[in-house]
Amino acid sequence: MAASGLNAATYDREGRSHIAALADYAMHLMEQMKYINEHSFNNFQMKIGLNMGPVVAGVIGARKPQYDIWGNTVNVSSRMDSTGVPDRIQVTTDLYQVLAAKGYM
Repeated sequence: MAASGLNAATYDREGRSHIAALADYAMHLMEQMKYINEHSFNNFQMKIGLNMGPVVAGVIGARKPQYDIWGNTVNVSSRMDSTGVPDRIQVTTDLYQVLAAKGYM
């Protein structure tokens, strides 16, 4: 799981550069998986789901604390990942509109 724009220093309300950075990261992951498959004679597949919206973040666990994020935004992304097409990046309509305006499509 990856997130972008979680705090004031990385959240770009106007230009939404944090969303473009996340989309770029997802595309680079796909490229890297292709490279790994070509050079290791494997056929690993990856599914990615991207969404945007509010989340709640914090530390959970008393014995082994871990930082995590929760919320409907995360749940939708997780569902897109689990039900998506292998080797594809699935995005919500809202995210598509932001990326299309930036020339990604």
